[in-house]
Order: sequence, then C-alpha cells, then structure tokens
Amino acid sequence: MITAYDRSMAPFDWAAILYLIFFALLFLGARWWKRSGRRMPRYTPAAILLAGLWFGGLPLFDQLRVGAMDMDQMSVTKGRISKLWDIRTRSRNTAPLSFQKHQTNITHGFDIGGESFSWHEGSRCPVATFCGFAGGPPYLREGQKVEITWFADPLRFGKRRIVKLLIES
Repeated sequence: MITAYDRSMAPFDWAAILYLIFFALLFLGARWWKRSGRRMPRYTPAAILLAGLWFGGLPLFDQLRVGAMDMDQMSVTKGRISKLWDIRTRSRNTAPLSFQKHQTNITHGFDIGGESFSWHEGSRCPVATFCGFAGGPPYLREGQKVEITWFADPLRFGKRRIVKLLIES
C-alpha cells in the first residue's frame, strides 16, 4: 500500500496566516483612520474583523482541530473502489463586477461498498481535508484496493472527512 494522502504530513496553512495578518493591518488602519477624525461607517471595523475570522481564523481552527483528534475518534474503511464519480454543477455567476459569467463546481468521489467519500475541487479548501492533497488527488480507478482513515465531522453536518488514504499500486 502506498500513502496517497496523510493529514499528519500536510503543510501548515500559511495562506490563512497571511489573511489574518492582512485583515489585522486593515483593522488597525481603519481604527487609525477613525481616530484621526475622519469619517467612516460604524460597521467597517466589525466587517473587517468578521472577514479576517472567516478567511484566516476558521481555516486555522479547522486544521488545528483535525490535527489534535485522537485515532480513537477515527474510523477505518478497507475495501475495493466499487464506483468512481464526478459531479459538475455549472451556475450563473451573479457577483457584481465579475468577469466570469458562469461558475463550475466539481465534486469528486468514490464508493466502497455502501460507503461514499467525496471532496470538492477548489482553491480554498482547508488543508485538513482530502482536497488539500499536494499535487492534486491521487489517481484512483475502479477495483483498486484502498484503506481510508476518516471521521464524521460534526461541523460539516456529519460529512466524512478523509484523514489518511492508502492505495494499492
């Protein structure tokens, strides 16, 4: 078995740290702007703090929370991949000043018996999830023997989160 993904070897989410630093500096700049006597909407500092927590604090919290879990809380599933699947949804992008008219969301997944595992393809996936796998997801094929260590994440409404994936070469 080859280790295709191991959460313990995943890199630290430096992008989240950069987001926290950026929004902290933006917040300090807004406070300085207001103290210098200039006008600013009252909600601006709160909006900056909320954005900093959303883009920086939550990914870091998620990574530290998953990294601190015991193996007793994890489940292990062994078997052969019975079905591979991709779900592509294309929706109209209604964001203002956006140059992309459509947005495509891709969900990859596979089934082992009656259990299903999936991950979203995207640029801002938490490192603690399977989509944080460096170099993209590993090559999977139907009938391939795999061993998955996972847990049902209560913060993601019970969705299965892959922590370790071993594949047969």
